Amino acid sequence: MEIKKEIGDQGDILNLSAASRAMNIEPDEDQIEKFDEYEVKANPLKYVALILTVGCLSLSVYSFYTGHWIWGSFLVPITLFLGMLSFSLGKGSVTKRIAYENGLIIPAIIIELNPIKIIALADMRSSSEQEKVIWGCQKMTINNLPNHKIEIGERIPCVSLFGMAVRGYRRHFEPRPISWGYKNEEFISKTIAFISKDNDDLLFESEWVILEKLVDEMKGVKEEKEVVFFDATLNRIEI
Repeated sequence: MEIKKEIGDQGDILNLSAASRAMNIEPDEDQIEKFDEYEVKANPLKYVALILTVGCLSLSVYSFYTGHWIWGSFLVPITLFLGMLSFSLGKGSVTKRIAYENGLIIPAIIIELNPIKIIALADMRSSSEQEKVIWGCQKMTINNLPNHKIEIGERIPCVSLFGMAVRGYRRHFEPRPISWGYKNEEFISKTIAFISKDNDDLLFESEWVILEKLVDEMKGVKEEKEVVFFDATLNRIEI
């Protein structure tokens, strides 16, 4: 029996890891299409699936040609499956849907208006076994924030996928306001409340408070969408 997951429960496994807290709700494709501002990127797994598709198709044709009908028939459904997989992975919208449903829930706040600028915070540890906390903070300009008041200091719950980890710490993340992926306004308040209460034993302050303390530092950062790293005492560091 499948267990129904709630907002904040662990997400599904992606690339051999799972977000410790995720939305676990299928996003609205129309909302994503209208508001998500990230460029569509092809999934590199598409090319692996495409190569396998061509390989299976060639083997299937060769099997029928040489009279090996059993092998040929066996390879037909595999070829069809791989072909469908190649097609789905080629659609950038698949990655976006995965990000909203299974990406890590992280906080962000508005620091400037006209245009809207937010800063987002993420724990950059790739595993809870890493005792040393390193925060990643990122500033970005966005065009739209549906279902938000658009005020300085307003809390913006986001989800994020991450880049590969090096020596136990991730170097890149992509904040996406959940309002880009969900029409339901109640999800915003629920996720804000969840972040507020979800404090790890190693964290002495809420993530919202940490973000507020980093506003002045992050306002001076010129490069947007580049991660700035901080230690547990919020001193800027290089990793």
